[in-house]
Amino acid sequence: MTKKITKEEHDKWLSNVFADQNNQKLFILENHDTSPCGQVRFSRTDRDDWEIHFSMDPKYRGQKLGEHFIRVGLDVFLGKEHRSRITAKVKNDNAASLRVLAKAGFQIEKKYAPNDSEIRLIYISK
Repeated sequence: MTKKITKEEHDKWLSNVFADQNNQKLFILENHDTSPCGQVRFSRTDRDDWEIHFSMDPKYRGQKLGEHFIRVGLDVFLGKEHRSRITAKVKNDNAASLRVLAKAGFQIEKKYAPNDSEIRLIYISK
């Protein structure tokens, strides 16, 4: 079960993300009228290793935009400088995220034991 995060905890975390630009890259994606649709964030996990995190505004979910959404984030991120490895962690029961990541070029790297709740994927550049 995921612990509920308070607004104060989230605000502190987000301030830390903004302050750590060497290890955190946050991109806000907007639609044609510049309304925010969601975010794609990359967190450094090692010298050249990064992990992708993403979320879409609920009003844009279910419209088959996820693959495009992730690819735009990857294009912007990878265009800044070379990155050797990008991984994603997804809960076993999150079929939508697994499907979207696969369409965007991620492949399952490791399936954890059945009692573990995550699958790790790695980005394979096309």
